[in-house]
Amino acid sequence: MPTINNPQDASSPLFVTRNGRLLTNYDLDLATGHAYSIDNTPILSLTELGITVTSSNLRSLGTLTNLEVEGDALLGGFAFFNSTYNRLGIGTDGPSAAIDILENNVETIIGSPRNDITHIGAYSNHDVAIITDNQERIVVKNSGEVVINSDLTIHGTLHVSSLVTDSRVDRSQSLTFFPGQDASIFGLGLAWVGEDRTRTLAITSGNTLSTSESFNVAINQGYLIGNEMILNSTDLGRSVVNSHLTSVGELNYLKVAGRIDTSKISFNNLHIDNNGINADMLTKIVVNGADVFYGDRYQIVVGDITNQSNPVKVFGALSVNINNPDPDVQFSVNGDVSLGGKKFTTGTEAPAQGTWNIGDMCWNKNPTPSGYVGWVCIVSGSPGQWAPFGQVASQ
Repeated sequence: MPTINNPQDASSPLFVTRNGRLLTNYDLDLATGHAYSIDNTPILSLTELGITVTSSNLRSLGTLTNLEVEGDALLGGFAFFNSTYNRLGIGTDGPSAAIDILENNVETIIGSPRNDITHIGAYSNHDVAIITDNQERIVVKNSGEVVINSDLTIHGTLHVSSLVTDSRVDRSQSLTFFPGQDASIFGLGLAWVGEDRTRTLAITSGNTLSTSESFNVAINQGYLIGNEMILNSTDLGRSVVNSHLTSVGELNYLKVAGRIDTSKISFNNLHIDNNGINADMLTKIVVNGADVFYGDRYQIVVGDITNQSNPVKVFGALSVNINNPDPDVQFSVNGDVSLGGKKFTTGTEAPAQGTWNIGDMCWNKNPTPSGYVGWVCIVSGSPGQWAPFGQVASQ
């Protein structure tokens, strides 16, 4: 093509061919509907780059209605699309999951390492926090500990293998223990861990509750079996009819319907055992306020001194100071006696010493024919005057 120019006018259009190219010093303005083509292939039109244009050095784009990238992509120097593993890394060009964000040396991922699970959290060794209002509400420590910094509402069942709590505000349901997969309910219960030892309340293999501590029930409360009071602070239940008590306190009343079988019973200073009745001081038997028996280390009294009209009855042979009384005799005395205020003694002759009163008698221990049955005191004194009585006939 020949050169078209006007040397006299620098603004004149210039069209020249040089090295196989067409040069001009003017803009080319194609008519609407036309495009720039190469080898009959549209390269640039009013609205499009040709489909054969696959590379460019564009530094900015307008608003895209669609963006499709085949291969890796790097946006802004911090967002990297890995086409090999279909992963997006923000702040890293080596994403470890479908979405990997690296910030402040903390690597946060969202992805699915296998078909049945999704991973959301820290890929690096850091804590993970769920926040609202820029406040950390739930924190999962890198050790696995979960910290909840606000109220937790659960609409459903909470299953825990081990529960440790500092305090409990309230409960609306019972506390239930379930056995583990390889364990039973035995041994499960409550434990209070202290600085010195652990206090427990748990179920045993014998289906009983066992505790390491004492029970302290409130005043006016007690222990029941089958809704029947068994024990409170003052009473044993009426249904308790057997025991192995070895001692009791001071009884206000004792009623026995059967036999008392014991080796020893003690009432203050009185003790009853296999050896008999033993009193530390005095012993009395009182009936309707009146003494019927009294004994101490100095004397024994049978009957009531204030009411001597009451009869004292003895059934069987009675002996005084005789270990082996004559079975044919109903009353035996080893020594002197007094009847009606008169003293009776025995001897081989009238008493020669002692103090005697008129009417006292001395029975002859060795009467002989023509002798006397005994002697009677006729004048009181020491020894007084005596006269024989009851001459024995000669044989």
